[in-house]
Amino acid sequence: MRTAAHPTRSRQRPRAVPARYSVVQQAKWASARLLFFAYIGFSLGTLGIGGFLTGPLMTWYFYGDWRFWRHWRSAKNLFPHGYRMLYYVLRGDNDGFMLDVPLAAPPYSAANRDEVELQPTWEFGLACGPCTRCCSKLHCPVLDTKLGLCRGYDSFFWRYFNCGRYPTAQREIDYYLCNKWQFREPQDGGHTAPRPGLAPEPEEVLA
Repeated sequence: MRTAAHPTRSRQRPRAVPARYSVVQQAKWASARLLFFAYIGFSLGTLGIGGFLTGPLMTWYFYGDWRFWRHWRSAKNLFPHGYRMLYYVLRGDNDGFMLDVPLAAPPYSAANRDEVELQPTWEFGLACGPCTRCCSKLHCPVLDTKLGLCRGYDSFFWRYFNCGRYPTAQREIDYYLCNKWQFREPQDGGHTAPRPGLAPEPEEVLA
C-alpha cells in the first residue's frame, strides 16, 4: 500500500517525558525497554534460537501470556518479522517513528484523547472495527487474520511501544492512511483542548 504525500510530514524528534513523572518511575520504564531491546537483540543475533529456547518470555512480551504453546503458530513468525522490521527501520520506510518512543516514556494502553479525536466519518467508536491497516501493512504475525483482532492487546510490547499509544504524530496517521483518528485543532497559544479523564493515566497501567 502506498502512502499519501503530506505537506507536514517531516521528521520529528521524540517528545520529552513530562516532568510530573518521578525519576524512579522513568528509570523503571527505561530499564524495562532496555531489557526488551537486549532480549530481542539476543534472539535475533542467535538467528531465533535464543528466542525459541526462551519461548515463555517471548510470548509474554508480545502476547502477555507465558503459555508459549498457545501461540506457537504465530509466534514462530516473530523472528523473520523482527528482521523485516529492522530492514524497514534502516531503509526509513516509516520515517523513523517506530523508534520515537522515548526510553523513559510511560506505558500507554490507548491513544491520548487530549491530543487526538475520532474522525467524524468513523462509525465504530473507540474500537477499530474491521480495520487492520496498521497490522496488515507491517505484516504483523500477532494479528489474527481470521478474526481481525490483535492477539497481543495490552501486552508489554503493546503498552511500551507504538501500538498502545498510536497515534502520537501526524506522520503515523499518514503512513497507515488511518481513517479513525485525527489530531485536535490547537487552541490559542498552540495547545490542544484538554479532555480530562479520557487519556489513560500511565500510573494506573500495569508496568
